[in-house]
Amino acid sequence: MSYGAIGAGNTGLAEVNVFIPELWSEYVYDYLNRKLVFRPLVDDFSDLVQGKGDVIHVPMLSETAVETKAQNTAIEYDIDAGAVADITVNQHKYVSKLFEDIAVIQANPGMVEKYSQAMGYSLAKEIDAHIASKLITVTSSITTGDDDVITQANFQTALATLGEADLDYRDGDLMLAVNPTVYADLLQEDRLVRFDSTGQANGGFSSGMVEKAYGLPVIMTNALATGGTDVCGVIFHKSTAGFAMQQDIRMQSDYSIDYLGTKVVADALYGCALIHAGRGIRFTND
Repeated sequence: MSYGAIGAGNTGLAEVNVFIPELWSEYVYDYLNRKLVFRPLVDDFSDLVQGKGDVIHVPMLSETAVETKAQNTAIEYDIDAGAVADITVNQHKYVSKLFEDIAVIQANPGMVEKYSQAMGYSLAKEIDAHIASKLITVTSSITTGDDDVITQANFQTALATLGEADLDYRDGDLMLAVNPTVYADLLQEDRLVRFDSTGQANGGFSSGMVEKAYGLPVIMTNALATGGTDVCGVIFHKSTAGFAMQQDIRMQSDYSIDYLGTKVVADALYGCALIHAGRGIRFTND
């Protein structure tokens, strides 16, 4: 007799180990945080929705005007327009597995970590994709001449646009996120990877990494699509988007007498919104 999967999504003897929900929770949470790309790079309002509420109203502070004081005349006070952006916590995502009793009893050690990594990775991808879906709606857009190729001319246009919007790309507060195809293409750009251009002994040719492009820290992510008319890259400020995690990874388990196994679910509750549409530039494929 062989013990295998008992149905779609169910896991048998050869695939899982004895597990403790608390241990799973720690594994999944830690792995999720290691794999998240965008969450640490945008404003986090999670503390405001812990245990209550579903909408955060974020004030969109405008630049305050500077006035000239006239002699013997009362000063005039600037009145804030009161514009706000709403972050709605409306994303409830989960991953689940069902483990047979025979698997729980006899499986090999170490599989708890393997499955928890898979669950954490899946949730991390989903969260990053949601944040990216907001970031790529920034107002300014540059169309690439060739799909998934950001040229030097594209960068020059972007930097000029950022500077004219009072966004200093040299201060480290702006990031460049690109899809893997664009990232690989940047490795062909001598100005970004050669030692005689960057002064870095362990440059892109040997490390396979592009740490910065024209002063912008570069990150690679699959949350940005390739080809078509999709956004292949985006420059954004930390304040461009706001994120709120109301419920971090929660592990729950329940015994199923129907399947003689234990059902395990990891879920998270969060939301994200574009706060300042003018604080970024997207690169759109032609």
